[in-house]
Amino acid sequence: MRNIVFGMLLLYCSPLIAQRSILIGYGKKADPPYNVTGTVFNSATGERISGANVFIERQNIGMSSDEEGKFNFSLYEGLYIIQVSIIGYETQVKKIDLKGPGNVNFRMKENILELDEVVFQSEGADKNVASKTIGKEVLKIESIKTLPPLGGEVNVLRSLTLLPGVSTQGEASSGFNVRGGGIDQNLVMLGGATLYNPYHLFGFFSGFNASVVRDVTLHKGAIPANYGGRASSVVDVTYKKGNFRQWGGDVTAGTTASKFSIRGPVVNEKLSVMVAGRIAYPNWLLRQTKDANIANSTASFFDANAVVNYIINKKNNLEYSFYISGDQFQFADNVENRWQNTAQVFRWNSTINEQLSFDVSGVRSTYTSNLIDDTPLNDFDLETQIIHNELNLNFNFSPSQKQTIKVGVQTKFLENKLGKLMPAPGSSVLPATIDAENAIESGVYFQHDIDLIGPLGLSYGLRYSDFKNRGPGTVNEYDPNRTKSVNTIISTREFDGEDIQSYNGFEPRAALKYQLNKSTSIKGGYSRVYQYIHLITNTTSVSPTDVWKLSDPFLEPQIVSQYSLGLFKNFKNNRIETSIQGFYKDLENLVDFKDGADLFVNPNLETELISGTGQAYGVELFINKNYGRLNGWVSYTYSRSLREVNGPFDEEKINDGETFSSNFDTPHVLNLIANYRLGKNVTFSSVFNYSTGRPFTIPEGKFQYRRRELAFYGERNNLRGPANHRLDVSLQFNFPSKRKVFGGKWTLAVYNLYGRKNPFSVFFQDFPGQQPGAFKLSVVGAPFPSISYEVEF
Repeated sequence: MRNIVFGMLLLYCSPLIAQRSILIGYGKKADPPYNVTGTVFNSATGERISGANVFIERQNIGMSSDEEGKFNFSLYEGLYIIQVSIIGYETQVKKIDLKGPGNVNFRMKENILELDEVVFQSEGADKNVASKTIGKEVLKIESIKTLPPLGGEVNVLRSLTLLPGVSTQGEASSGFNVRGGGIDQNLVMLGGATLYNPYHLFGFFSGFNASVVRDVTLHKGAIPANYGGRASSVVDVTYKKGNFRQWGGDVTAGTTASKFSIRGPVVNEKLSVMVAGRIAYPNWLLRQTKDANIANSTASFFDANAVVNYIINKKNNLEYSFYISGDQFQFADNVENRWQNTAQVFRWNSTINEQLSFDVSGVRSTYTSNLIDDTPLNDFDLETQIIHNELNLNFNFSPSQKQTIKVGVQTKFLENKLGKLMPAPGSSVLPATIDAENAIESGVYFQHDIDLIGPLGLSYGLRYSDFKNRGPGTVNEYDPNRTKSVNTIISTREFDGEDIQSYNGFEPRAALKYQLNKSTSIKGGYSRVYQYIHLITNTTSVSPTDVWKLSDPFLEPQIVSQYSLGLFKNFKNNRIETSIQGFYKDLENLVDFKDGADLFVNPNLETELISGTGQAYGVELFINKNYGRLNGWVSYTYSRSLREVNGPFDEEKINDGETFSSNFDTPHVLNLIANYRLGKNVTFSSVFNYSTGRPFTIPEGKFQYRRRELAFYGERNNLRGPANHRLDVSLQFNFPSKRKVFGGKWTLAVYNLYGRKNPFSVFFQDFPGQQPGAFKLSVVGAPFPSISYEVEF
């Protein structure tokens, strides 16, 4: 009888227990509304979770946790239900009884994706509609890993080219183009450090080990004012946070590369470390090509990461990250390319109070490139290097859940070693060294995000940037009545440590949102960005032979002004996202080169360079089905990228000063991505992409010069190559490693399923008595199958 009574009481009281509220702020004196703060954690690892959707039911108030997992609301006294959700975690709900200011934290439990759960989503369920920004995309690493890999390795950066407005110039093409901008106009950061060549093997592989990446954020529209230095886009890659509670990691073995990562606590709840490494053996991949030179080449690469997190107390923590990568590519004709990146970041995060926090960071990154020629009697080693040191101070103030204010100061110290030619013993090549460049680039910024009255939201900011090219150095003075050349130098000026040239300017940024209803919004944006560094190249991708050049008396900073407008609409409770965006860009001081320019170890490089203007415009369509057994997205972009170079002298004009297509003008780009869950543990994925062929310059004839026949080139970019298209597929088998001997994740993939021979480049071969003949070089002209195995522990 006693057990029956006890059971009835328990049954009666259980709803009351389930609805028990958490008392917050009792006895604390403060004026309403009260500030309620919190942090979202991973319950198993203690890692702070950014981008979580924090929503107060029946109040129509919501926000996302910031980079440190924090959120902040201003509420009056009363009962509230707070719900927190994010991809890959169980939704958490807490009921609070608010009496004053206080704190409430959420510890999220990881959730294995079921058949009808989300597989791809950039941010929160309605972020594309509700956010005040335009042109921002956030890809979680879980979404990126669903895409078909090459050689068992997912390409973190290449996944961005599947989004509207982002394109690449085909296989073996390092770099990417955003809304008609150049490949040097993209700021790529890892953990806050700038990387100058974030690729392996000429773009086939990303420089980032996916095992250490948490998410990737792309800004292509109204870039926030806290970012500066690159004119078209920002790609911010963030590390996973350390595990403060238990050790874990993963190991992957593939046909092209193998990798590992391990992370865990050195001191529980205090000190954590994460270490990762990757090594590749892609020679078998090269041997699949039909071009004999490439098939007889060799390649290898590696990268390694280390991240240390130390929690001093509840309000202060320290983070140190280290990254190194290296590549080697030996051509069959005795030419070898090597390049290496390093990046270190030390950051101190501090919370002053519930509304104000700041961070201080020091950054050092380097990029070194070597071109080695082993030809007998002409062997040499040409080395270039960029050394990038940076100091940052940023404040974040959140007076309420409706607004956030950021202010900060950033200073970069740049040393650019343009080239050192070192001949081997016995070589006929003469040694040469080009004077290094030194510069200081500084920026101060203000950024304010606020929800205005009703459906209006505004994100605006202002950045002031200042650039000083400093000595020591030598500056030539040229005859103003003739084009610059070694024959028109009239004098030189020597500088010690003083400023050689200064540039500065204001960079306004703004985005306005008008939300028509819960599922529809209209957004517009504007940004103006200064860029003080330029990539001097005659290719469409980042190459180890390229030269980075700082602005100087002859090379003004690139300035890009962008206008954008978009309509965002979701269907079926945010399970289908759609958008259409348009943009227009004005580009100033774009660098190009004269016909027949000599860019190799040239101490007077300004004599080969010319400056012009550009315009870019386009329309982007996006449809994303992010839930269900069948999910994926479609993106289509129509855009044009045009240039005009009309200098005062004939040698400084391109196409007689008329408008022409840029090297990366790609009018049509279409991407189709589909994932289908065949069973609870089996997923089929496919990616199809199509793009218009890029422009080339073909010779119009030949002429005799000193008993040699040379090609004569007419207009620049006077022919468009064939279209690029490719289909990649993969099959993933996920088995719990604790239950099966061969558990973990198996991935079977085929890159370029139907063997499309997309052109990497077009070259011309001379035939006696005939016009030069055009040939295309296809690096990947056959299907590439691969298999990889990953196990987590």
